[in-house]
Amino acid sequence: AVKADHVGKAKQTFEMVGTALFMLPWFRYIGFALLFLAVPLAYESVRRKVNQRVLYVNGKVEKLDHKTLKFWMQAKAMGSKLIIGFADKKTDMILNACACSCVDEVVAEAPEKLDLMFLEKQNINYVITSAGEPQFV
Repeated sequence: AVKADHVGKAKQTFEMVGTALFMLPWFRYIGFALLFLAVPLAYESVRRKVNQRVLYVNGKVEKLDHKTLKFWMQAKAMGSKLIIGFADKKTDMILNACACSCVDEVVAEAPEKLDLMFLEKQNINYVITSAGEPQFV
């Protein structure tokens, strides 16, 4: 299985190796098979560029550790834009979230409980929460 953030690299590898093997007479069928495997990856790569998915994650965390960063990276891999919202004014946490490469935008004064007006104003398509975390009014 190809991970979500490695679609382009896998497609490029299949195309390069498949083209090289396709030119050799003895390995033509293997090269054709690798080129054939690159087609769905190319479709997925184009689909990700066309469909914009904006994801929101509540920044209510005690400390910024490796588990939080991994959660944010996995959330970013699911969409094209990741927004982290902080309800309270933890300046150091907000600055650390801004410094993360997987975070595209930080909302400093996000509401404690999300409502539809906030989601529409920020153009958010999906809200990602941890298990058992109440989010909506």
